[in-house]
Amino acid sequence: MTDNSSKLDRRAFVATSTAGLAMSSQLLPSTCLASEQNTSAVKQQLSPEHIDAVNRGRRVVVNFDTGAAFIPDVLNKVGKQNLVKGYFSMIDDPDVPVDSVWLCFGEGNCAFWPSDLIKVAPEYRKLHAAGLDPLRIFLEASKKRGLECFFSYRNNGSDNEYGGAQKIPLKEAHPEWLLHAPWEGASSNGFWNFSFKEVRELKVATLREVADNYDFDGIEIDFSRGPIHLPIGHQWENRRHLTEYLRAVRSMTLAAGKRRGRPFLLATRLPGKLEGCHYDGMDVETWVREQLIDILVLGNRSYEVDLAAFRRLTSGTAIKLYPCMDDHHASDGYEHPPIEVFRGVFSNWLHQSADGVQTFNFHLRTPEGTVALGEDKNPPVWKLHQQALCELADPELLRYKDKTFVVQRRGGGHGAVVVPDPANWVTPRHMYYLTNMFSQLPAPLANNGRGDTLLWVYVADDVAQEARRIEQITVRVLLSDEEAKNLPVSQRLEPFSMSSHDQPGGKRPNIPPAQGIEDQIELRLNNILLPSPVVEAGWLVFTAQGDQFAVGKNLVGLRVDGRSAEAQSEITVELLEVHVNYS
Repeated sequence: MTDNSSKLDRRAFVATSTAGLAMSSQLLPSTCLASEQNTSAVKQQLSPEHIDAVNRGRRVVVNFDTGAAFIPDVLNKVGKQNLVKGYFSMIDDPDVPVDSVWLCFGEGNCAFWPSDLIKVAPEYRKLHAAGLDPLRIFLEASKKRGLECFFSYRNNGSDNEYGGAQKIPLKEAHPEWLLHAPWEGASSNGFWNFSFKEVRELKVATLREVADNYDFDGIEIDFSRGPIHLPIGHQWENRRHLTEYLRAVRSMTLAAGKRRGRPFLLATRLPGKLEGCHYDGMDVETWVREQLIDILVLGNRSYEVDLAAFRRLTSGTAIKLYPCMDDHHASDGYEHPPIEVFRGVFSNWLHQSADGVQTFNFHLRTPEGTVALGEDKNPPVWKLHQQALCELADPELLRYKDKTFVVQRRGGGHGAVVVPDPANWVTPRHMYYLTNMFSQLPAPLANNGRGDTLLWVYVADDVAQEARRIEQITVRVLLSDEEAKNLPVSQRLEPFSMSSHDQPGGKRPNIPPAQGIEDQIELRLNNILLPSPVVEAGWLVFTAQGDQFAVGKNLVGLRVDGRSAEAQSEITVELLEVHVNYS
């Protein structure tokens, strides 16, 4: 766990920083670096005003990926007023209860504000020269609406800030400070290696520049873009470096809050399971113990977030928990799902005591907003996202609405190179984040039929208690069977295509089993054998009763009976869903 910065001459770091990248001692005050000099940092003492700010009511948080690269063209075309009208059109809907807007500008390597430290995106330099600052425009628009506003910082992004991949001068000057992911091409810049003190100092100074010049309520450190921060295969051994980084950021934000006389909060986006945090070198236990953060944003697109573990960890603190829903780089099988799926996920999170929900990559423009931006087409998904935002953080609004509770699939979102394909799974050594690697599906059914394939599904609704309000409950299972792929279509079940972001056409087709498979599959719910299923649109549909369910985790056992001993492959469970339909 040697600090790699010892191999470098600190003066070389300063000397190689050129105009636009100048690393000045004024940008690295002692308050930023004090925690670097004291690895046994004392637990932060937070003021009552700071705790009040943490406790501020925020049920719905929107991580606003502004698509910063496109803003200059739009601003030049439609002007400031229409820019704001278009981008905030859904947030301005009185039925959409957004409490907090977290502005994401770029990937963390290129500045979209007037910076003395790092490269400024070219078209933004022109805007700044003309007296226009889109970051300030968006911040002021949020404040005008009475919304809390954070700066969301992609900690180690993919360098696609402006017009695609660009060379980052400081990365070219210091290739020894970089890590390289398995999927990177020859032209890639690489990722910052946070085991180098100089990298940590650069990042703290960048954030300080934002904190000192913009009146944000807080900063979110987004560890999901990209998740690789430490030497691959040795992340946990090097965890202290990310802890030192957060100590320095916390010192900087507390100092900034003191200077301005108003609390400055700190949030982090991190994996939705503690084991995944460890996998990626994030010592969340220490972060919580030292009160280095105020808000934990959990996961990115994972439906199954271990809120109970994080709640135990943060018990006795003011730290808030916000699971996150990304519906662009979506969970495999569920990009832009029916609203019932969102309701099931949100209900599960709220039942597990989430303080609210954050959305990520939701489409936040109404058709009117799209027109204001000079465009004529709005993707159909806007309506789904509007409805989800209206419902997601209100248990009473969700209570008697139809829901679908699903079992999470592995993979999804960023293609089989970054995240392994669930149909051809390998354990990703480079990162846990974004992979959903602990997820239960796809899952094989043993050919010998001797043991159940055991899965669990979380159902937040008390369907036993609410039986009189329920019209029907079904458990639905989608299977694939390699043995049946050469059968005539007329002898197989109807095919079904799962919605998958990284597949051709956004669809992942199953391999339909042979007709009659419904007579061979047994499903037990909490060890209760359900009646034989019917087939609907290629799915096996089992009817269940409310009193067969527990509130929370339910055990599902699946078994195939009568499978041919000559079968060369196993049947795969692709999807499993519980549909609750209210009368």
